[in-house]
Amino acid sequence: MFYLHHSAGWGWGWWFLMVIGMIAFWALIIFVFVWALRGGSQPSEPNTPEQPGDILKRRLAHGEITIDDYERLHEAISRPASPPTAIAETDKLTSTPEPPGRA
Repeated sequence: MFYLHHSAGWGWGWWFLMVIGMIAFWALIIFVFVWALRGGSQPSEPNTPEQPGDILKRRLAHGEITIDDYERLHEAISRPASPPTAIAETDKLTSTPEPPGRA
């Protein structure tokens, strides 16, 4: 008769290899499952901030703003920035005056 302990001198070696093989098999199955859930090999989009024009388009599409609001806001964000002199003048208007008698 042929018994397990007569398996060509490997003894418990076959049992050990089968345990390692089973662990590797299930690790591979779990890895493929998680990989597929996360989108597979699709490249992820970079996390770029949303542009103001895109935000306006999205808000218009969702009905958060009217077409008139969209056109007004789109024109406002499309204009070039104010010159630095205008910023300096508004700073003078909003700054708190010094108390009298202090220079």
